[in-house]
Amino acid sequence: MKRIPLLLALALLPIVALGAEPQPVPGFGGAGQVGKMFAGLLLMIVVILGLAALLKRVNGLQRRLPGAIRIVSVAPVGARERLLLVEVGGRQLLVGSAPGRLQTLLVLDEPVKVPAQPAGQAPGGFAERLRDVLGASGRETRS
Repeated sequence: MKRIPLLLALALLPIVALGAEPQPVPGFGGAGQVGKMFAGLLLMIVVILGLAALLKRVNGLQRRLPGAIRIVSVAPVGARERLLLVEVGGRQLLVGSAPGRLQTLLVLDEPVKVPAQPAGQAPGGFAERLRDVLGASGRETRS
């Protein structure tokens, strides 16, 4: 019974549309319109790249701030778990990090010496990680 009024309304809808005035189809402005579209796209790409560079610079400054606590090294051991080598007041601690949990695993008597990275090369950068993954997968398939 509720379907009958709905069906009747749908059946009368084309009649209502016939009474409306036709709207002109928007025209294509040609190369000028395409040029404006590409200029806007290029502007958005420049803004995104600029914000990414700014974000990298701000994050880099935060890591270099002087303080009593310094993260010496980080090693991922799972999807969301990490081992952190932390230096506090001249002593080094090995800390396990998981979502919502930090646990001291080991207090080192002698500090571990971490080799310095060459200038301009980020530790564990994308290219290095990709090379490691591709090299590891190539070795596994050959064996």
